[in-house]
Amino acid sequence: MKGAAMAEFTPLILSVDDDEHLLEVIGYEVCRWGYRHIGVNSAEQMWQQLEDITPDLIMLDLQLDKDDGMAAIGPLKDRLPDVPIIIITGYGTVDAAVACLKIGAYDFAAKPLDFGRLKVEVDKALEHKRLTVKIKVLEATDRENDFHGMVGQSEIMQKVYRRIEVVAPTDASILILGETGVGKELVARAIHRCSSRSAGPFVPVNAPAIPHELIESALFGHEKGAFTGAHQRHMGFCEQADGGTLFLDEICEMDYSIQAKLLRFLQDHVVQPVGARSRKTVDVRVVAATNRDPSLQIERGKLRSDFYYRLSMITTELPPLRQRSEDIGLLANYFLDLARRKYGRQMDSIGQEAMKILHEYPWPGNVRQLEHLIHQIVITNQGTELTADMLGSDLLRAVSAATPEISAGSVPIKTIPSINEMEQSLIREALEFTQGSIPTAAKQLGLSQTTLYRKIKKFGLQRTFAKNSQ
Repeated sequence: MKGAAMAEFTPLILSVDDDEHLLEVIGYEVCRWGYRHIGVNSAEQMWQQLEDITPDLIMLDLQLDKDDGMAAIGPLKDRLPDVPIIIITGYGTVDAAVACLKIGAYDFAAKPLDFGRLKVEVDKALEHKRLTVKIKVLEATDRENDFHGMVGQSEIMQKVYRRIEVVAPTDASILILGETGVGKELVARAIHRCSSRSAGPFVPVNAPAIPHELIESALFGHEKGAFTGAHQRHMGFCEQADGGTLFLDEICEMDYSIQAKLLRFLQDHVVQPVGARSRKTVDVRVVAATNRDPSLQIERGKLRSDFYYRLSMITTELPPLRQRSEDIGLLANYFLDLARRKYGRQMDSIGQEAMKILHEYPWPGNVRQLEHLIHQIVITNQGTELTADMLGSDLLRAVSAATPEISAGSVPIKTIPSINEMEQSLIREALEFTQGSIPTAAKQLGLSQTTLYRKIKKFGLQRTFAKNSQ
């Protein structure tokens, strides 16, 4: 395994051409240049591949057998704005070239291909992408009160930032601990951006959300024909992260057998796709996270001790929002600014009473709950100021129960809502916000879809949201 200072990123090039022979030649040349390559022969296969991989460059045939390559440029740039596209065509007219460049293509190459010239253009395009990404990272780092996407000025968060800066340059595996919604993936991304691997891929994996029968293929890949339904080669998450960082979320929810396979990968960094005879060594830094107590999960037989010790060479704990209340105002205004820009609203301030209530609320769902609340308010309300009456009855009741004097207009109640009541309220808010979409709500709540379905049934919410959950 390479040291941190020598970590290298091997770009992945996706070629799309209906000429199978040309695809083979392109693949040979690209690999000879030192890059990785995947070739597909239709736009449909291209979109299927893009569900699993994020290429660093796309070479796209202008005239596919059944598809118009030019029509795919716009959607590709919307989905992958930093990925350069080189158009390859036998219909090489100046008009076609200009049209492709105007809608987002990086360059244009005519058949028969001059591979010497094409290599120069590919190298230039990849360097352009590298610089673009680097500039965006630097801009994110320079934003006031923003540490690589993490917002907070409290001393406890400053300690987190300093720890990230210390551990990021190493290649040691890191385990991030913290409650649901505190921002563990943001910490993982910050570690990646502060490391020598920042130009490489960051590949997040929520293994518990992947069906058990598909998890091995998802992690390690499979060859064409390896099993029923394997119509083409699939590159697994571990190989996709080559030269970068693999983020394993919710490790305590992983199947025991998968933990064993990942332990082996952590030891030798070798992947063998399902159905493959050969093995490949990859250069990957692993960062993991859990919202549970690992020691307790080991005692209960849910987490392998050897897997845990291999992952937790370094541990970092992220505090819940209630332990850094001085950041609540900063976060609320940050999310308000993002939401008003995203949804084209005029709301640009938070009223004094509303801010006081936000500081008093215990935030069981942490930063994610605050973010979703601000977005929901911006979407559903007009005006330029976020006021206390927009915060919702559940939140107001929780706050008035603890501090009845906080709002003269609120109706005092005698008891603080139970954990179950708060959990039910959070789930209802998430389902309302996502219009009943179970996958989206589960992702926002930091739960697996199975767990969310179980809780919906527990709280009797399935009748309310059943129509939209399909």
